[in-house]
Amino acid sequence: MPTPLLEARALSYQVAGHVLLRTVQMRVAPGELLALVGPNGAGKSTLLSLLAGDLQPSAGEVWLDGEPLAQLSTQAQALRRAVLRQRMGVALPFTAYEVALMGRHPHVRGGLESPTDHALTREALGQTEMLPQAERIVPTLSGGEQARVGLARVLAQQAPLLLLDEPTAALDLRHQHKALQIARTLTTAGGAAIAVLHDLNLAALYADRIGILHQGTLVACGTPWEVLSADLLQTVYTVDLMVLPHPRLAVPLVLTLPSACAATFAEELDHARVAV
Repeated sequence: MPTPLLEARALSYQVAGHVLLRTVQMRVAPGELLALVGPNGAGKSTLLSLLAGDLQPSAGEVWLDGEPLAQLSTQAQALRRAVLRQRMGVALPFTAYEVALMGRHPHVRGGLESPTDHALTREALGQTEMLPQAERIVPTLSGGEQARVGLARVLAQQAPLLLLDEPTAALDLRHQHKALQIARTLTTAGGAAIAVLHDLNLAALYADRIGILHQGTLVACGTPWEVLSADLLQTVYTVDLMVLPHPRLAVPLVLTLPSACAATFAEELDHARVAV
């Protein structure tokens, strides 16, 4: 078995006696895209912040590329993993190009970017379809465009591991797929990615494995068919839903239902199946 690019070992985190994450065991291997899903407040962003080194665990350890994260310098971490946070937080008048170029900072020597740094920055902006907006001031861009600039910065970093916190949240349908296709391209080349997602169907389409967090606990982690069961999802999300085979692809399809019509819908579906 190859050395995991990232591993959480009995990871826990609490604040003022309130447990936000408890004893999470998880690993991601080269070639793998792992999606983290769960309701609001389940601990997804907290877990990603711990994996990124932004927070220090109350117990347990994070290992990055076979070494304890706590023993790696900031520079060494940045060369091995890139992090896309929920909010970019750019209020100063930087252009989209300048923000994307920031991803090259771990590689810069002598304080001056090389032609390679600029070429990789342009390539990253091209991947996220933001190269035509390269000279735009970031605060003047839409929320979705800013998110794509943030993703370009992460791609320009050229790290083998991506940690993506809700990379599709501000994006339209086309660019949601584009962002996850980019992550899949990285994993196909031997890297790995962990993405926090709210859309279970996007997770089913793109992830090799899905981890479901509920009240700070990793309650399931496996292939989409292994973990996206109606019983588990209804317990975790407290919403009526159905899980069906996708009509065109070999993945599960999650359909949520308004509570008032769930029983009626199920009956109608049963009748339709009998008719067929």
